[in-house]
Amino acid sequence: MANGIEILVVEDSPTQALKLKYILEQQEYSVRLATNGREGLEAIAQHRPTLVISDVLMPEMDGYEFCSRIKNDEELSSLPVILLTTLSDPQDIIRGLESGADNFLNKPYSEDALLSRIKYILVNLDVRSRTRTGMGIEIYFANKKHYLTSERIQIIDLLLSTYENAVEKNRELEQTNKKLRTTQEELERSNEQLTQLNEQKNMLLGMAAHDLRNPLYLIEGYSDFLLKDNSENLVDDQRSVISAIHGSSTYMVQMINDLLDVHKIETGRMELKLEMADFRQVVEQVLERNAFAAKNKGVEVSVSLPDQIPHILFDPARMEQVITNLLDNAIKFSFKGSGVEVTVQYDSDEIMFSVRDHGPGIPEKEQGKLFKPFSTTSVRPTGNEKSTGLGLAIAESIVSRHHGRIWVESEQGSGSQFSFVLPFRQPAGY
Repeated sequence: MANGIEILVVEDSPTQALKLKYILEQQEYSVRLATNGREGLEAIAQHRPTLVISDVLMPEMDGYEFCSRIKNDEELSSLPVILLTTLSDPQDIIRGLESGADNFLNKPYSEDALLSRIKYILVNLDVRSRTRTGMGIEIYFANKKHYLTSERIQIIDLLLSTYENAVEKNRELEQTNKKLRTTQEELERSNEQLTQLNEQKNMLLGMAAHDLRNPLYLIEGYSDFLLKDNSENLVDDQRSVISAIHGSSTYMVQMINDLLDVHKIETGRMELKLEMADFRQVVEQVLERNAFAAKNKGVEVSVSLPDQIPHILFDPARMEQVITNLLDNAIKFSFKGSGVEVTVQYDSDEIMFSVRDHGPGIPEKEQGKLFKPFSTTSVRPTGNEKSTGLGLAIAESIVSRHHGRIWVESEQGSGSQFSFVLPFRQPAGY
């Protein structure tokens, strides 16, 4: 025991009480515990401690009432009380003064701050006993009158502890701000490194894609020639092998082209060649080009097109790419014998293209990632067709560059409908 000093800790949280007990006993103080104000008064009645440390928020009897009971007892009024609180409203300071508290300490507190308060009060015990004034003062605060009977030195101590709390909080804020600044600087350095790595990745991707595309075009072209112009000279096994080569090379060419488009999108180099063109003609070209794939799979494509569509400003090649992707996906995800509906509508402001299939549909929770690069869903093409996972992301970027929007409506088990709209008039200066 440090010089016979005993401290009563009144705290309803067992964890906080044991933490306090451990800190104080490390300083060789004798410690007793109570779980609320009522038990605290009983403990004081059994044996008066040197100092009381009490939580404010407790069941049965809170810290303010507990402190008031001590200070209103003539025999106990000189017993110092430190209140521990998470409260920070100025009204709490007034309540502390009204209850006669000697000191405040905000939770969470540092061990050094706690021990400093205790030492301060213990050093000033003799000063307190010699400077009692017995005077009261009436103050007006927060629209209420308060009559404080606390000793002047007690009021000074409480206000000083409040100021010390503010200084401590300010110091903590400064340390936190310093850590935030350091973290921000580290993030900026990391972002700069990531930007450089991403640029290197894009450069390597572009170089690799360009180098791979030409030989793949040759493989695709020669295999297509063998299948179409030399088919009668092939036996079934040869035709099957060449067909597999042609299918794989076609898929690889598509993947290379998609990767190059993603590279252009990420580097901001995707350029549009805008012209006043016939949207209907682009749709018809895509339908004609995909007719064989639909027929081969046993999918019937029905079309609803206006007889005439006013020419609009857009990039025909890029828009053909978008429509091809949406129609190709609709055929891939359609069951044999089902249908795909293509619809084009327009009004005075915009033109809308939609393609609907009657395939498996897309789970709602997976629809949000459809237009992100390399994103795939749990739904698979019904004929085991391959997909790069890039087409919809590219389509979304192209439509956005045209100041349009693209979306999906799908219900699992009932198919999907992909739609996009383009404005008739592009923004001024576009």
